[in-house]
Amino acid sequence: MRKQIETSRLTLRPLQMTDLESMVCLANDLRVSANLSRMPHPYTHADGTEWLGKQADLWAGGKDYVYAITDRDGEFMGAMGLHWMDRMTLDDSFAWELGYWLGFPHWGKGYATEAGQAVLAAAIADLDVTVFVAGFATTNTQSGHVLEKLGFYKRDAILDLPVLATGQVSPTQVMRRDVAEHERRPRS
Repeated sequence: MRKQIETSRLTLRPLQMTDLESMVCLANDLRVSANLSRMPHPYTHADGTEWLGKQADLWAGGKDYVYAITDRDGEFMGAMGLHWMDRMTLDDSFAWELGYWLGFPHWGKGYATEAGQAVLAAAIADLDVTVFVAGFATTNTQSGHVLEKLGFYKRDAILDLPVLATGQVSPTQVMRRDVAEHERRPRS
């Protein structure tokens, strides 16, 4: 998978330790972490150091590709990545899972959609991906809209996933994007 992706407003690149301060500042916000199953709250420097420390090895292993989302000036805004699902999806196929988060100051500006379009296109070209899956907390309708804009469609399944930040269970809508089917759809 390519190491850097440029869009009109964003640069997506592998995470690095220099992202720690900005990442902790943005991630230590319950508006962010309450929508993610595996992000703790409060989000500490120790959490960030541990997570960032794993990223290079995961990337090298070829089953996790997480990008820092930055503006063109290099300001860290969040992260987006692909994770190989080494267990089967709901219909017994294998897929790459798309996941992302943005710091609250960057919500509602189209950055997640822009980054997602670029990451999905790169994955299709570089990894020959045929199926993507994703999920969103049903209370986070904005994330659902992002996934729909990226060509994902809702599955019948809603999973109850534990949310580390709140200690509660959150209904999570499962979504899917079949690359061949998406390419056949007429563009509006």
